[in-house]
Amino acid sequence: MAFEHILFDLDGTLTDSYEGIAKCVQYALHYYGIEENNEEKDKGKNGISAVADRIFDFLVMAGQYFCHIIADVFSKPAVYVAYAAVFIWKHTALFRDAVKRTFCEIGSFFFAPLLKSKRVLQRTNRQIRTAKEQGDKKKAAKLYGSIAKDAVFGKQGLAVTLFNYAAPIIAIVFLMSVVGYATGTDYAIKLTVDGKFVGYIESEQVFNDAERIMQERITYIGNEKKISMEPGYSLEMLGDQEYLTKYQLANKLLELSDTPIEYTYGMYIGGKFYGALVDNTAVEAELEKILDGYRTNAKDEDVAFEKDIEYVPGLYLSDSIVSSDEIIKLINSKKEEASYYTVVDGDSHSGICSKLGISIEELETLNPGIMDEDYVLRAGEKLLKTQEVPFLSVSISRTETYNVEVPYETKYEDDDTRYEGVETVYQEGETGTNKITAKVYYVNGEEVKRTIKKTERVKEPVTEIILQGTLPPQSSHYSDASADTGKKYIWPVDGGTFWEWGWWDGGYAGHRGVDIGAPYGTDVYAGASGTVIFAGWDNGGLGNAVMILHPDGYTTVYAHNSEIFVSAGQEVNQGECIAAVGETGLAYGCHCHFEVRYGSERLNPRYYLSGLPDPGYY
Repeated sequence: MAFEHILFDLDGTLTDSYEGIAKCVQYALHYYGIEENNEEKDKGKNGISAVADRIFDFLVMAGQYFCHIIADVFSKPAVYVAYAAVFIWKHTALFRDAVKRTFCEIGSFFFAPLLKSKRVLQRTNRQIRTAKEQGDKKKAAKLYGSIAKDAVFGKQGLAVTLFNYAAPIIAIVFLMSVVGYATGTDYAIKLTVDGKFVGYIESEQVFNDAERIMQERITYIGNEKKISMEPGYSLEMLGDQEYLTKYQLANKLLELSDTPIEYTYGMYIGGKFYGALVDNTAVEAELEKILDGYRTNAKDEDVAFEKDIEYVPGLYLSDSIVSSDEIIKLINSKKEEASYYTVVDGDSHSGICSKLGISIEELETLNPGIMDEDYVLRAGEKLLKTQEVPFLSVSISRTETYNVEVPYETKYEDDDTRYEGVETVYQEGETGTNKITAKVYYVNGEEVKRTIKKTERVKEPVTEIILQGTLPPQSSHYSDASADTGKKYIWPVDGGTFWEWGWWDGGYAGHRGVDIGAPYGTDVYAGASGTVIFAGWDNGGLGNAVMILHPDGYTTVYAHNSEIFVSAGQEVNQGECIAAVGETGLAYGCHCHFEVRYGSERLNPRYYLSGLPDPGYY
């Protein structure tokens, strides 16, 4: 364990740190809301003291900046240490400026003796010239030596000046070396158990984790007895030794116990210990087989167990060793989980059973009373179901590409050639197609989430266009004998006998048309031009029937036909053969049942057919 802080006391030895310390303390007190007295700094400092002042000013500024960052993270002592460190490397520009100013001071001190001794040097120089002129070389040399001695070793000489600056620099280098060595040294906790040396650990938590692992291996076999161990800790400098991991320590703790142990592989599923295996090869093969059952070999498919499966080598109790067959049986087992089915509109008992894959009896067992005669299934109701899930759930994620239909729009346009209420499909609508790329997630083969990654239009939908008639309808509908006698439709059958089996004026009330008798297979013609809106079998008694919608909004009906020659949506002209006479549906004898309708209103055909013979009753 490395030291967090190392403090050095330089005050009064290599430097005068009063002002710097005072400023740091004052700032720290101010930071924590404590008022302090502000002492005036010494204004008369110069030389080395002035340089020191500048350095301390810089350090105070650095400390103030850095303390704002660490004050709420580290302890209070760290705040004080921050004033004297760290910031220098983060703001080198300020440091370089301080160094520059320091060297300027050094330069001024270096040349100061020469500047201050200018007159002395001038006078000495004149004395040297005089001695030379007099030929006294010894005196001249002595004068030269005096100047050199004072320049180097004098009170303000070069040697003294260099020493004044070199000493603090040497001290700083020494300080940094000591701090680097101290902080780079690793310390460890020496662990003993019951007085026996075990090894070195990084923290006490390692022992706690190792003890828990050891107890797990013991309690697996149902043994509630715990191994009691008394740990002892001491701090030592770590040399060539290495820290013990929690698993390594667990092995050593088991070795210290008096229980039978073996070196095997502990199988952990979801962090829970399920037994020790001598050989895990067969189990690994079975796990891969399970995953293969879900793989589809998609490009980016990811298939994995939801719970982590680990094989931890180490010492385990001999009694906790299990066979591969036991583990294989466990991982292939299933468990029942209670779940619910939500009833939707249209659900029936048999339909629900089909969806859930259970029988009626099973559904009733899970939901008593559901099969009672007075029991009614309601949308939103929750029914209990049974769902088996594997012991090992498998999660699958893969990218899937598929097509979806895009519904078409319906557009209505006015048509001034048709009457109001008449609609004609001008353009059939067609669904479009989108190509979807999605990330799909499954659990045990059932989808749990789908995220759309990309949508690409493959086919554009075709808008359906419907023409709506805008002509106002005729003022009256001919429902009785007093109606307008204008004729709209030609006689629909060649020849034929007019049978009127009741309308409003006779016959039976359910008959809403006229019957025209004709031999089997006689052609049936369209009374007027229009669009076939129905051609097929009518379950209401009309048998094979044809219905034609005309541009004025009226509809004609031709029923009981033996054959039909047109189809729905087909355009037909007046007089075109559309069917053949028969007696299909609710009919007695071969005839063509003819009706005229306007919307939901059924009209008397007598007043619309041209060439109508006198009414007669068969």
